[in-house]
Amino acid sequence: MTPDKKYLKMRIIAGEYRGRRIKQPASGETRPTKDRVREAVFNMIAGQVPGAYVLDLFSGSGAYALEALSRGAEKAVMIENDRLCVDAIKENVKVLGAGGRSEVIEADVFGSVEGLNAKKEQFDLIFADPPYKKDMVKKALIIVNHYDILKHIGFFILEHHVDEDIPGIEGNVSLYKQKTYGKTAISVFKKND
Repeated sequence: MTPDKKYLKMRIIAGEYRGRRIKQPASGETRPTKDRVREAVFNMIAGQVPGAYVLDLFSGSGAYALEALSRGAEKAVMIENDRLCVDAIKENVKVLGAGGRSEVIEADVFGSVEGLNAKKEQFDLIFADPPYKKDMVKKALIIVNHYDILKHIGFFILEHHVDEDIPGIEGNVSLYKQKTYGKTAISVFKKND
């Protein structure tokens, strides 16, 4: 595959970086979130984004975190273990000039969440778009709850296949909103008292 064909182009939908193009690896392992789905997600949580600390798990291109930064989030941490994706995220951050407000971690998501907890880090918004139908959605929900990295009244946004069974409550987070877009479902969880 030539260097130009290793990547797909995506765009930032709104905010400071609106219309700017970012790279998404074109491998079969990643599944870019369609613009209309990403826009619907941000419409659901619009009031929570300005000033937020954001965590993007299974980050892919970093599109969720970069969209949040574009819309006024304070800081974004992106975790991804695929080398091609990490390279794309780093280039996207550089192209947008978002280096001062972002951190890219190349590591296993689940081990990284434990590490963030050990450093007492907490986030207002957590996005997770794990590989479909690999039992990672429930695991992501359980681990985020277990390690208490979601701030009080924070939101955990899970993108998953519509056929994946998602519990309505997991520990101190409960389902707040859920919408489907073809084979993609978005489940927004809110942290309870």
